[in-house]
Amino acid sequence: MPEVQSSIFADAQSLRAHPEFKAARNVFARRYVAVLKNSKLLIHMATDEVRQVVGAYVLDRHFSYAAGDPSSGVTVSDVQSFCTSHELAGHNRIGTLLNLLRQAGYLRQRKEAHDRRIKRLEVTHTAIAASKRLLTPLLLALSLLEQASHAISQMEADDSLLAGISQFSSRYFLTHGSLVDLIPDIRLFMARNAGYEILLKLISTDQPGEVLTDRTVHFHYGATADYFGVSRVHVRRLLEDAEAAGYVSLHAPGGRAVEIHPPLAELVDRFVALQLALLLEAVKHSLNLA
Repeated sequence: MPEVQSSIFADAQSLRAHPEFKAARNVFARRYVAVLKNSKLLIHMATDEVRQVVGAYVLDRHFSYAAGDPSSGVTVSDVQSFCTSHELAGHNRIGTLLNLLRQAGYLRQRKEAHDRRIKRLEVTHTAIAASKRLLTPLLLALSLLEQASHAISQMEADDSLLAGISQFSSRYFLTHGSLVDLIPDIRLFMARNAGYEILLKLISTDQPGEVLTDRTVHFHYGATADYFGVSRVHVRRLLEDAEAAGYVSLHAPGGRAVEIHPPLAELVDRFVALQLALLLEAVKHSLNLA
């Protein structure tokens, strides 16, 4: 897929050059954090990077299941092997996470009449609906920059576009790795529970009373912690580490005056552009528009 990698880089540059890119970025940021508001299981089960990669892999395996083919579909052992081989999560941890997802109704056990030893899982309608909700903010942002509004209606109509995007994204990862590998600095945020969501909420703050100057905002640690179901200390430490990295300056305790420096906006813009570019290529591939 080297030509795909080139297309994604080209798409990302083109999207960032669009006059409405910042507006599209903010649409994505606000809608995405709203989807994850108080979603404690999704936030605490894994970091955003791991959740996206493993989610795409599991969906791809689910949609490509073929009856009678014991190597297809979702099995506990296969997901554990995938995660450990790519250093995404340990064997026991991913087993625990899969069990939590099953208890929460995102996965269910599939009975295999020919071999009861196989622990095969099915993705439920609950998980498919949640996956669509997580993708829709990106599709909405993309529709402001490209003729992609048809993709939103297609997503709502059936599961075929979700299946295609999951397959494309999963196989892209297997060939090229995570998008985070292309911008390692974003791991300061992506490697923590709710870290990316907190970053998006910070960068898109625009409510009256929250914007103090053109670059300084009131970003209350307690309110942000409650929003995502994490601790206030978790939010504070993330912002303090961002300050140490030169991305923000903290001018008052508790997030009452957070100055956002240009390198942080640049970091977010680069990563969101890559996310949108990967999605654009996945949509083209899925709808045979490439």
